[in-house]
Amino acid sequence: MIIDSHMHLIRKENFDKPTYDRLGMRVPEDTDLDQLVSWYKAAGIDKCVCMGQDMSRIWNSTFGEAYVREAYKRYPDFYIPFASLEPIDAAGRFHQENYDEFERSIEEDGIRGVLLTPPYGQYNSNDKTCYPFYQLAQKKGIVVQYHHSAQMGPAILAPIKYARLENLNDVMIDFPDMTIIVEHLGYPWAEKLFVLMTNDPNMYADLAMTYWRPEWLAWNLVLARQYGVLDRIMFATDYVAYDYDAFGSNPTEDLLKWIDVVQNGLNEINKRCGWPLLTQDEIDSIMFGCAAKLYGIEVK
Repeated sequence: MIIDSHMHLIRKENFDKPTYDRLGMRVPEDTDLDQLVSWYKAAGIDKCVCMGQDMSRIWNSTFGEAYVREAYKRYPDFYIPFASLEPIDAAGRFHQENYDEFERSIEEDGIRGVLLTPPYGQYNSNDKTCYPFYQLAQKKGIVVQYHHSAQMGPAILAPIKYARLENLNDVMIDFPDMTIIVEHLGYPWAEKLFVLMTNDPNMYADLAMTYWRPEWLAWNLVLARQYGVLDRIMFATDYVAYDYDAFGSNPTEDLLKWIDVVQNGLNEINKRCGWPLLTQDEIDSIMFGCAAKLYGIEVK
């Protein structure tokens, strides 16, 4: 079994082309949903945690919030839906409209979490303006997932100061029962993330977009075991669109490469470097076990 704990569903119409043109970036093309599901299933992936990505505050774009709900209705056994709603509006105020939509999505759409991206929105995750969202998430048992890492490419409109992991220390203290996931292993501050994870058993991480730095990834998973948090780290693809960013024209090939990194490649590096090998139980936990426990998925 394989569970992708973090991928995106998009519609081209939800991106602001003038903003992307100004930044010299290409707006991704739509992916046919049936084609996307077939690519994932061909790679052996059984379930996906899917989400949009609200970047309205700075980028004037969302990935396609309504599309996530549509996809879940069509493939309820394949997708686990998240919302993505920025808690702060363009004027720096509490975003009441998004809060109301967050509450509605919990009650009516069956969402299991919400994605927040402070560097893209240029706000701090410990800004008290965000706290009503956290209060609701904690009360309803909703996961709060963060892009709380540096850009792995050009830091366009995503200043690194908003990605400081210290900000999450305040959040986890003020909301001790809220489940938190940090994407991308908190790149490049993985060890700092592991320290936070030792302080909060409700904090998790994923491996999205780390696979082409395999030595970095291998060593940091060795450290994660040392800190006792390896069992809270999950496989993720961060899919956005084919022929875009890390994905080629046949995403199945990319997915299979990344799966192989975790299942085989990391231990090849560990053996070469004299580092402890990942056990099969640890690999299984990364590939599906941790996510299955977190989302109550039966493992067959």
